Amino acid sequence: MRLQKMWAGWRNASKKVYFYHRTSEYRKMWQLIAEKQGARFAVLDDDIWEIELNGRRTRIFNHQLEFDNPVTLGMAGKKPLIHRLLREKGISVPEHIVFNLLELNKGYEFLSKYTKGCVIKPANNTHAGDGVTTHIQTKKEVRKAAILASLYCPDILMEPQIAGECYRLLVLGGRMVHAVRRSGPRLRGDNLSTVIELINAENSRLRREGKDILKIDRDCLFTLDWQGLSLNSIPEKERAFIVKTVNDPFGRNTELRTVYNETVTHLICDSVRKSAEDAARILKSDFVGVDLIMSDPSAPLNESGGVINEVNTTPALHHHYDINVERFPEPAVEALSLLLNRAQSSLNL
Repeated sequence: MRLQKMWAGWRNASKKVYFYHRTSEYRKMWQLIAEKQGARFAVLDDDIWEIELNGRRTRIFNHQLEFDNPVTLGMAGKKPLIHRLLREKGISVPEHIVFNLLELNKGYEFLSKYTKGCVIKPANNTHAGDGVTTHIQTKKEVRKAAILASLYCPDILMEPQIAGECYRLLVLGGRMVHAVRRSGPRLRGDNLSTVIELINAENSRLRREGKDILKIDRDCLFTLDWQGLSLNSIPEKERAFIVKTVNDPFGRNTELRTVYNETVTHLICDSVRKSAEDAARILKSDFVGVDLIMSDPSAPLNESGGVINEVNTTPALHHHYDINVERFPEPAVEALSLLLNRAQSSLNL
């Protein structure tokens, strides 16, 4: 597996390049923002740019901005450490264990406590779904997922599968400024049809339109379960329910990065907002994407069963706007203003 992973990486067979191919998008985005602010935009290299306004300047490396020091960046990559620091302050995080390939029995024992499914991932310094396996239900799957995670890090993190959808709350200068969600496909009950009948009817429509159908897999069954539903349930009329949280057309449950598709800033309650802002303060990060899994963004995490799953420094701003209808993400304007306000005057340099 290690040799296969190295070979795939060399050939870029996974196509998991998320920022290099967005260089032109980010450059155009920052040019437009500089124009809006009346600032000077200069290209220092293909993916490194400088923005100057009133004698103050900042530099941008593709998606990376001049926030946070190396210690903060290093801490953010250590998932077990972040879990511990947040839990000590009363913030909801997943139950978890850390083990290595010589300690698979720890993983088997943990699985026995969470039979509805678990997640295994590298414990440190990965992103974009690298080495992550979800909906694990057997010892064989624990072993396979642990081997995959070990290709990225010898320490392996295991957590229960958490009920809910994935959210990212963007915290800038200690304040939540934007929130997005990976929204799963939703259907509505009619008080007559079972869930499976509603799914089949929706799939017929999707096929006619040439779109990916809704696959009935572990993610589907798990998602229905935490809403109190099964395939044979008959949802009451007009009841909206989520069919899946991830509709991967290939039915995979490994190494899937989260793609956010809906802005939900207005849905986040004050308690959840404060939890994200507290997480940023604990990390001492000025610019961080706080990732949460929760079933109800209008309720505190400890009431909904939600958790802060990860914190991501140098968060990618392309998650926070729709390039088809917006010229640039509004949080980027705030980020630039904060950077320029903090910058030393370039007139003396």
